[in-house]
Amino acid sequence: MMNAGASPAFSYVAPGRQGVSMRSLVIAVLWLAIPPTFGQPPSASIEARNVDLLRQYQDHGQRGEHQKQAAFWSPAAINNGRPMKPEMIRVILEDIYRTFPDYESRLVETKAIGDTVVTLSRVSGTHRGVAQTNFNGGMLLGAKPSGKRFEVLATHWWRFDKDGKITWHQATRDDLRMMRQLGLIPDTLPADKLVAPTKE
Repeated sequence: MMNAGASPAFSYVAPGRQGVSMRSLVIAVLWLAIPPTFGQPPSASIEARNVDLLRQYQDHGQRGEHQKQAAFWSPAAINNGRPMKPEMIRVILEDIYRTFPDYESRLVETKAIGDTVVTLSRVSGTHRGVAQTNFNGGMLLGAKPSGKRFEVLATHWWRFDKDGKITWHQATRDDLRMMRQLGLIPDTLPADKLVAPTKE
């Protein structure tokens, strides 16, 4: 057994140098073998994790696994400005896919910044069911199915906690264009709301 302060059992003596230990050589080799991602700020790995979690979340949605989607949410989450439990998230997701059975939210671009992921998505679906919740601001609640299809862009902000749970979500949607495409509101104002443009 080596005494405190004794020389290591193995050493390499380079020409003209003394006492280059095997331990030093091992450390040097390990340093050269470290992957390039090592040493990046902690946020880099957190950002990659959150992007992957969001991808998994959307994959579950496309497979109709809304209970699994709800499990991604924190019990203290804020969704579009309102506190919302995972169970209510599940109810809303099921309502979206019941209203639009072919509903799809396809990622166009994703940007992760610290604990937040921002996405631009192309959202589409065919109106075949009656909405039972106030998703999309309640504009579709109780609306008779039009059988028409919509396709719009939407921006989503997602914030994750240290455990990978969604704690905050805010969406900016083109609901006006969606409602027009579904034939639920007119493309133009009623005649009594129009005035002739003035000439300057």
